[in-house]
Amino acid sequence: MLGMRMWRAAAMGLLAAAIAASGSAVCAGGSAVAHAQYSPAVHAYKLDVAGPGDAPLELYAEEQGRGSPVVLLHGLGGSTYSWRFIAPYLARSHRVIAIDLKGFGRSDKVFDTAYSAADQARLIAAFLARRHLSHVTLIGHSFGGQVAMLTALQLARHEPSRIARLVLIDTPALPQPLTPAVALLRQPVLPYALFSLLPPEILTRLALARPSLRPLTRAYTEADTLAYAEPFYDAAARHAYIQTAREIVPDDLERVVARYRGISQRALLVWCAADDVVPPATGRALSHILPNARFEEIGGCNHSPPDEAPAALAASLHRFLDPSQP
Repeated sequence: MLGMRMWRAAAMGLLAAAIAASGSAVCAGGSAVAHAQYSPAVHAYKLDVAGPGDAPLELYAEEQGRGSPVVLLHGLGGSTYSWRFIAPYLARSHRVIAIDLKGFGRSDKVFDTAYSAADQARLIAAFLARRHLSHVTLIGHSFGGQVAMLTALQLARHEPSRIARLVLIDTPALPQPLTPAVALLRQPVLPYALFSLLPPEILTRLALARPSLRPLTRAYTEADTLAYAEPFYDAAARHAYIQTAREIVPDDLERVVARYRGISQRALLVWCAADDVVPPATGRALSHILPNARFEEIGGCNHSPPDEAPAALAASLHRFLDPSQP
């Protein structure tokens, strides 16, 4: 019995570290940006999409507001819920569309290996085409930032007008050592066993208790915990999380980085000053690679500004999207 308890404790610690350090957005703000509380989107829907060589599947999206289009892509382990503070704020002056990536939130979850940023980018490009969106500001957090960059590159040759601007938030775009979490999730069998051992809401609470986050995170509610945990009761969602973590560093990373100079859009790079998952040095270096980018640091957060520092992130986005406004 003691051995089993010790195994469960070790498993809980490993998975808590895995979820917290891999970019999962699990921290929720106690107050909304400018009093804009999260509420159901004006229009929620699923859209059949298929990128080149991909089987059709449904992506879930939430849309609100009017104006120039802004598309939001969450990080690993997140969903449209990750933007609950930011989307209503942006919707005051923009048409905001938050998308659940394949395998996450309410989008289709498939037991396959097509979970790389390039795989997701093909689907996002197809989504934009299906919705007849052009001159989009594409905003991606963490893994979603990788997807945003590759979407822009995929569209650059034949549909350059689709993407007008990019915002990359704490994005793992350059070579860096593997985090312990990613190293764990790359093991062949262990991650599946560990995820089956513990209920998702337990892992979410453990991630919130991570010592390095305590001084930074806002208060969170039980509803927030359950919202992030709920999709992971589906075995296919757990597979998607693990497979995405395994693909988060592409085999051809050097070739991908060499293509970044082909991203000509205006770009804002926003980083948490205390990010210990993707260090701010990555953002600064990336700002010198992208031809038309600027870099900003914000405080009060670790790796998830949409959750941990929504007011600071909203201010940065406001300056970038509406530079003529006070």
